[in-house]
Amino acid sequence: MHKPYIIAEVGVNHNGSFKLAAKSIIEAAKCGASAVKFQSFDADEFMSKGKEFYSYKTKNGTRKEEMYKMFKRLEFPYDWYKKLFKICKKHNVDFFSTAGNKESAYILNKLKVKFIKIASPDLTNYPLLKYVANLGRRTIVSTGMGDTKEIDQAVRIFKRSNTPLCLFHCVSLYPTPDNEAKILRILKLRERYKDLEIGYSDHTTNYLSAVVAAAFGVNIFEKHFTLNKSLSGPDHLISASPKEFRKYIKNIKLAGIMLGKKQIDPSKKEKSMRIPFRRSITTKSFIKKGEIFTKKNLTLKRPQTGLHPRYFSKMIGKKSKFNLKIDKKINKRYFK
Repeated sequence: MHKPYIIAEVGVNHNGSFKLAAKSIIEAAKCGASAVKFQSFDADEFMSKGKEFYSYKTKNGTRKEEMYKMFKRLEFPYDWYKKLFKICKKHNVDFFSTAGNKESAYILNKLKVKFIKIASPDLTNYPLLKYVANLGRRTIVSTGMGDTKEIDQAVRIFKRSNTPLCLFHCVSLYPTPDNEAKILRILKLRERYKDLEIGYSDHTTNYLSAVVAAAFGVNIFEKHFTLNKSLSGPDHLISASPKEFRKYIKNIKLAGIMLGKKQIDPSKKEKSMRIPFRRSITTKSFIKKGEIFTKKNLTLKRPQTGLHPRYFSKMIGKKSKFNLKIDKKINKRYFK
């Protein structure tokens, strides 16, 4: 397993504050994140101004907001891109964002970000997919809520442009209950899209699903990140705090270490345990010079400092070249 690439999804958890966005980058970097991601959108471009409401849980209970006003409040200003890009560079983490419209995709491409992200709700936003695909920059597409036909169509768009693509397994439930995590879907995505990398956008409230995903070979992860779960906003309570995010990263890395290499043979360290733990051919009684080795005067005992048990049957019927004490480890020079 390669070193896991773990994205701290600050998303809209900046709450419209540049200071909070910048501090989130610094703390995510301290936790060991590989990248910090935001969400870029224009509320007027994607959300109607009707009375649509969104309810979400906070530390103080459930809050209900008019969706248009909520998204308007959480927009990512255009003058933040370069500033936050520089902060990320200073703290050795990659900066990128979810492009919710062509304008944000254009800016991200100009910044030469490592990825452009398409969120699950835009899996069927074909004009945006085609625009981003034509940019040619490596793109991550989340597949939450998507069926096979919809994912196939998105993949075709990027393949027509020969644009590098990574699909994220994602469940669009916030938070995702354990019984809805559907980690086996990763294997199905990999089976169907053999030439694409499959990552995991994790909306559960723990790290176990990510550990299982790592065991399935996933190497790129995304997890919502907040400085404080008590802050007001739609994603703070479902996001990982710095303490939780450090634990998240630690357990993904541990999973990779525990997986080891795809081989049967033991490691050098494990092989060294053969000597104290395994048996070798040993005299069961005193054996005189010239006496024939039999199953009655030979046995197998620890440690393995004598002949390997594979030679036991070959020794039966051979004569001893020496007088051998009881519990003597046998080697090849002891018999004719």
